[in-house]
Amino acid sequence: MRREEGGTEHGEPAAQASEGEAAAGAHREPDRRRGAKGSRLGAARACALGALALSLGAGAGFSIWALLSAAYLLCDLVWDGVGGALGLPAFPLLACTLGGALIGLWNARFDSAPKPLDEVMAEVRAKGGYSVGRVVPASVSFLLPIAFGGSVGPEAGLTGLVASACTQVGAALRRAGGLDGPFTRAQKVPLYALGVLGGAAGAAAFSALFGGGLPLPRFDAAPLTWEAVAWTVPLVAAGWALAALYALATLLARRLSHTLEGHPVLKPTLCGLALGATALALPYVLFPGTAQAADLAGQWTGMPAAVLVATGVAKTAFVALCLNLGWSGGPFFPLIFCGVSTGLGIAAATGADAMLCTAVVSTALIAGFTRKPAMALLVMLLCFPVRSLPFMAPAALAGALLPVPGTGRRAAERNGRGRFRASGAGPKG
Repeated sequence: MRREEGGTEHGEPAAQASEGEAAAGAHREPDRRRGAKGSRLGAARACALGALALSLGAGAGFSIWALLSAAYLLCDLVWDGVGGALGLPAFPLLACTLGGALIGLWNARFDSAPKPLDEVMAEVRAKGGYSVGRVVPASVSFLLPIAFGGSVGPEAGLTGLVASACTQVGAALRRAGGLDGPFTRAQKVPLYALGVLGGAAGAAAFSALFGGGLPLPRFDAAPLTWEAVAWTVPLVAAGWALAALYALATLLARRLSHTLEGHPVLKPTLCGLALGATALALPYVLFPGTAQAADLAGQWTGMPAAVLVATGVAKTAFVALCLNLGWSGGPFFPLIFCGVSTGLGIAAATGADAMLCTAVVSTALIAGFTRKPAMALLVMLLCFPVRSLPFMAPAALAGALLPVPGTGRRAAERNGRGRFRASGAGPKG
């Protein structure tokens, strides 16, 4: 009897708890239904969002391609327009020094220099998006290094602009969709695919209407012969040597940057002064190298082998100096040019096939820099045909696997810096 009373006394709270849980479950069920309903897209709304994604992507692609074309147009204006009109033999020294001062002053005022690609991607992974901040200062910071002949490519700035545009397009689509939360995966994939398609269409539309864009060089295939196979080993060694030089130059440039840390205008000005002075003797150390590689491929037979090799070596060092002393940009296309120039110099000195030399030296250099053979091959296929893969693939593997001084330390610093900035700590820009 006592057990029954105890069971009744303890059973009442249990029953009350069960009733409370049932009520809470009944209360949560409409919430779940509302959430599910809020995340659904009707056919009409889905079509409207798809059209919006396509149009926003097209606008972003058109604008970014216009900015890229403006960078090369400004470069022609400075060097062919102003430089040609003045006719000064020392114009490279004047233009690069002035450009360095302008870059330093602008970035000191707005802190809008493009971030390296790895930092952009780290922030995208950590935050789910990216922003360049104010568009006009960021655009000017993208334009200046290319306009004044810096040994930097446009890919870093383009990556930041594309990531920022994708983030803004995604936010606009979520607002237009009127959803309670983010898109589901099933909704996101087709919408983002339409946005990418629109971006490509916008870039193509700009090129069709106005020309411009990214002037990528294209090279012929290397001949598949036993002699070419034998040449692959020394050519890989040459590419590895350039990768080692770039790694050492990066370490020295970072030390110099640390020494001049309190002088944000002096750093790019001194770099511009050194770049311009070197360009008086080796003019191809200037510029990203995207257009210049094709020019060099048509002129190299009339140039001494020593000048071609010296250009590749000097430009390799200046890519590291520019990127670490305020001339923000990307290293890929300038380094490809370094491999092309050095490879053509080897061909001029030895009689080896020029296309083989350029393909193998460039691939080994890019693989030594990235430490990622697949990535190196994808980049190199932008400039070299698939038929050169029998030589490029082993060059990429060897370049990535051979030890390069300082690359492990540089990767650790790069990853740490990307995580540090992506977490929201540290300076922005």
